[in-house]
Amino acid sequence: MKNNLNNAAKHAATKTVSNTKELITDFGERSVHDQNFSKIVALPKVALANCGDVSRVNVKLVQENGIKYLKLTPVRKGGRKN
Repeated sequence: MKNNLNNAAKHAATKTVSNTKELITDFGERSVHDQNFSKIVALPKVALANCGDVSRVNVKLVQENGIKYLKLTPVRKGGRKN
């Protein structure tokens, strides 16, 4: 598994936003697949591995200044959000 994480990390572009402490990792374009009545987007393992031991995420649609995006927040065991 460690080898897979290293390969995925090589293909992820990382940049630091100026004047902030925010670190953004871009995992590139991802296709949206139909699965019955749901839509599925696959993430590289490294995306969740960097957040720790995560098996659930909170998904929010954020709309600010005309820009819409999905925000994924890891849900820690015990119900705590990070």
